[in-house]
Amino acid sequence: MAKILVVDDEPSIRKALAFSLSGDGYSVTEADSKPSALERLREQNFDLVITDLFIPIEADGLEILQACKEHQPEAILLMITAHGSIERAVEAVKAGADDFLAKGFTMEELELRLEKLLEQKRLRAENRRLSEDYQRLRGEIEGRYRFEQIIGNSKAVRDLLALLARVVDDRDTTVLLQGESGTGKELVARAIHYNGPRQDKPFVVVNCAALPEHLLESELFGYEKGAFTGALRDKPGKFEVADGGTVFLDEIGDISPKVQVELLRFTQNHTFERVGGNQLITVDIRLIAATNKRLDAEVAQGRFRADLFYRLNVIPIFIPPVRDRQGDLPLLVKHFVEKFRREKNREIRFAPETLARLEKHNWPGNVRELENLVERLVVTAPQTTILPTDLPPEIFGHSEKEAFDSAMSQQSLQEACEEFEKVFLLCHLEKHHWNITEVARVLGERRDTLSRKIKRYGLKAE
Repeated sequence: MAKILVVDDEPSIRKALAFSLSGDGYSVTEADSKPSALERLREQNFDLVITDLFIPIEADGLEILQACKEHQPEAILLMITAHGSIERAVEAVKAGADDFLAKGFTMEELELRLEKLLEQKRLRAENRRLSEDYQRLRGEIEGRYRFEQIIGNSKAVRDLLALLARVVDDRDTTVLLQGESGTGKELVARAIHYNGPRQDKPFVVVNCAALPEHLLESELFGYEKGAFTGALRDKPGKFEVADGGTVFLDEIGDISPKVQVELLRFTQNHTFERVGGNQLITVDIRLIAATNKRLDAEVAQGRFRADLFYRLNVIPIFIPPVRDRQGDLPLLVKHFVEKFRREKNREIRFAPETLARLEKHNWPGNVRELENLVERLVVTAPQTTILPTDLPPEIFGHSEKEAFDSAMSQQSLQEACEEFEKVFLLCHLEKHHWNITEVARVLGERRDTLSRKIKRYGLKAE
């Protein structure tokens, strides 16, 4: 129910308006002067204020307008004016009133005007909400794709960030990202776009490996109505949709020879024709391509056009695999733990011994494999500290012989036994929520003996 404040010094007009509007389902409050109106505005919020342009008692309608804008800027202002004061009413609209009605109006006219004004208010609120959502989402995107989100302090990552810092300000030059699956090529592509001069324009992703030849061609270039069976209307392609922005061509090494020819033609001057069309279309985009293949080797084998490779390989960027990022794994684990701790609302940490095991793993799936593992452990681990025994067999089991061989060659028997005892105690302490008395009872140890071992091994509850 919309709430309306009616301000008029004439009781008959004020009462008539209040009676009629109440009958239409509005909640109506009356005021006969500026002091009275100000008191009402302080007491409650209104969706709409109707006021006479001339109120001889202490103030006129323009002062009411100013007071309303000060106290309730979101409220709609409708001015009532005599026929001879239209110019003053126009001044009121310029000063901030939303509309005016000349006296002599019918109630039907007033009701239609109120419906229109309240709909405008609703649309303003909706536009404001959408604008706030856009700004919030934009902030999230910019935060998510800052270069700081490329986690690592290894030389390989530092070199990568230094190169990106030089590339990001360029608007047009094509970039070719190369690296194994799961290394974060799309993250890097998005970081280039959202930190560069095209950040306010679209970022469009095309997975070239996911589409057969004829669909990929239509996806990139669009098609005209009737171009093939099922083409019931014109459809713009990804290049048109991304005009002004960036197109990310993922798995570019998997496109067919025919699409390679079409893409080569496009890279020459960014012009193309839709499938089934003959009109030349020009777009302004930046191309970023990515592949997990060695495109130079594909060229040598005759599977990829050399001329297209040279056009794509203007700025080659190699994304290093996890195994070549010495020392980055603990930073990556910490980053993913924080991410999933917030998402899953669960406090989790990785024991040092667990991190040591993870650093020995080959990580064929790279960062994606690591992220998936951390999420799984955050969800399924029985205690708050992730122990080596919580790791999947392909990581924990396969490293046992390596750990044993290391202990045999580098540790004494006593050192190996102490290392085992440290992990053994930590497992039991986590299992019993660091109740030392209970752990001592289960293990058949004296409590003071157990406390000394905990102190000696530096074990702490976190």
